[in-house]
Amino acid sequence: MNLDRALDLYEDVKNEMKFFVNSEVRSKILLSLQDKPKDLALLRKELNFSSSTILHGMYQLEDKNLVIKNSGLYSLSQMGKLYALKLVSLMKSFSSMNNLESLFLNHEIQVIPPKLLQDIESLEKGSILESRPQDLMGPYKTISDKVLSSQKVKLISSVFYPFHLDVLRNSKSLGLKLDLIVTNDVGNIILNDYKEDLSEIKHSDVNFWKIDDHLKLSFALADDFMALGLFLENGVYDSNRFLISEGPDAVSWGNKLFNHYISQATEFKL
Repeated sequence: MNLDRALDLYEDVKNEMKFFVNSEVRSKILLSLQDKPKDLALLRKELNFSSSTILHGMYQLEDKNLVIKNSGLYSLSQMGKLYALKLVSLMKSFSSMNNLESLFLNHEIQVIPPKLLQDIESLEKGSILESRPQDLMGPYKTISDKVLSSQKVKLISSVFYPFHLDVLRNSKSLGLKLDLIVTNDVGNIILNDYKEDLSEIKHSDVNFWKIDDHLKLSFALADDFMALGLFLENGVYDSNRFLISEGPDAVSWGNKLFNHYISQATEFKL
């Protein structure tokens, strides 16, 4: 979005944004009424506001046609439901950014497509695995163990990790379906330096892909989680810090990231 369009859009919606951002009461009423219609007594109990405070906020929401009162019960209008959904989405986005700040700050996040950055709320339950002096390999081991205990795995990497070979070697015995996208450099390491290790891998459950070396990330997607590692802005890979996120929203986000890169990759037969 260009600057002129962004500034025009801000002028169009700034009053609506201020309406919620400037009022804890109005925001919490909307969130509370997502569950079901409620009377004043229940709202007062849930939100811990006085009746007069809730009623003042309620009148403002009714004036915006976001809340409807019927037989003593307050409920969200159709527009109120939409506003509440977007409010939750915004909160999840800020929560994700707060939780993942140490990974995104000073890292090359442009490897993540803009649309997926806009959908960052999908990673709201994510956390950062960070190595410690007494356990430098802790994050790596956590991710590799989860990958090796999964049935379907998708990997992208511009960094060679030994567990890539573990996954390839054991994919058949583990009944694991694997899609592996690597840069040309990493692919050459696997194919040239570990040729004997790969000699028995000729089954249909392993798909090997190569992509140009401009790609700078490491990524793992399995049955119920995804993990992501990034390069620092100085071009050095940050091997001490990984994002890990579980649940269907994170897996869906991870699938979109994988599909973005597989569309740029070339399949290679082992």
